[in-house]
Amino acid sequence: MGVAPRASAVSDARHVVRAILVRWGVADEPLFRAELFVGELLANALHHAAPAEGEEIGLHVAEGGGAVLIEVEDGGGSGTPTARDRAGEDGASEGGRGLALVEELGWWGWRTWPDGHRTTWAYVPACDGGEGW
Repeated sequence: MGVAPRASAVSDARHVVRAILVRWGVADEPLFRAELFVGELLANALHHAAPAEGEEIGLHVAEGGGAVLIEVEDGGGSGTPTARDRAGEDGASEGGRGLALVEELGWWGWRTWPDGHRTTWAYVPACDGGEGW
């Protein structure tokens, strides 16, 4: 699915993903984590990789055995996605901890495509003993 590159679209995408996962029968805890991860990955894409005019951010969600995989594709950006324990040396910054939270509650990673686009992914394990992938 395509997500418009504006902050209000993050909340909309979280609601859509939640509705899909409820329909798929995903348990409450992985559903909560997946919704959180969608918000974090999309917010990072908006903040760090400004899409070209008219370009959307790609969002893909898949489920298997109660586990959820989320992928967000953006136009790429400078730097490398990094999970930080705290936002800044003085801890005053409000941002920068999203991937650390994702890392605490699941797994994540990223890859850059030949066209410069980047996909950041997060994996939410099944919390009910499901087999996952």
